[in-house]
Amino acid sequence: MHYYGNETVMSLEQAMDLKPNEIRVLEWVRTYEFLENKYGLDDPVHTFLEIKCEEMGVCLRKNRITRFPDYICEAEERCPDVETALPIFKQWAAEILSSVKTQDRDT
Repeated sequence: MHYYGNETVMSLEQAMDLKPNEIRVLEWVRTYEFLENKYGLDDPVHTFLEIKCEEMGVCLRKNRITRFPDYICEAEERCPDVETALPIFKQWAAEILSSVKTQDRDT
């Protein structure tokens, strides 16, 4: 886990374990653009997630890296609170992890 100003960057696996109170304390969490493969090496993950507490609720974003460091937002959700937002965030993280593991098996 790394901290950049008011942003916390963590792995997808760490993000899967987040609790609502941790999101409220951290306020802004983003996942890494890399994931350790079965050989212990970092493979690029072309999708990263953000969950951010804002004045009017919680914003979730699923971003696709086009040409690092550039990216586009593929999906955005706005929720009234962390308890509503966190299951969506974790679902997206699980989908990315599943996709990466499928690619890892195919290689």
